[in-house]
Amino acid sequence: MTMLTPLATALSITATGPTAAVLLNTTPFLGGQSHNALLDMDAAPAGGGIIAVQGSTNNIHNPPATGDASWTTLYTLNAASPLEQEVVLPQWVRLNVTTVGTGTINVRLNGVQ
Repeated sequence: MTMLTPLATALSITATGPTAAVLLNTTPFLGGQSHNALLDMDAAPAGGGIIAVQGSTNNIHNPPATGDASWTTLYTLNAASPLEQEVVLPQWVRLNVTTVGTGTINVRLNGVQ
């Protein structure tokens, strides 16, 4: 069985900033750390946009604050990024638009149970 966890649906990349944190607490993502998943997008960021896929292993019960030092960049998405790539997961994941672009983006994690 395949399971999708959306990280962003129609996320505007015309302004910088992070999305809400997603707790990876359901199978097949349960526990996060060291589990693999496929990160996929409908289209790569346009107009020079850059999006950091960030993770944190801090605090199992509450998401780390936006500026918490535990957020680290795991992957960077840009116009040259493959639409599907295998990623290693932390406990929490978020997207952070670091360089503005044009349009919107859909990003999700795809796991197999």
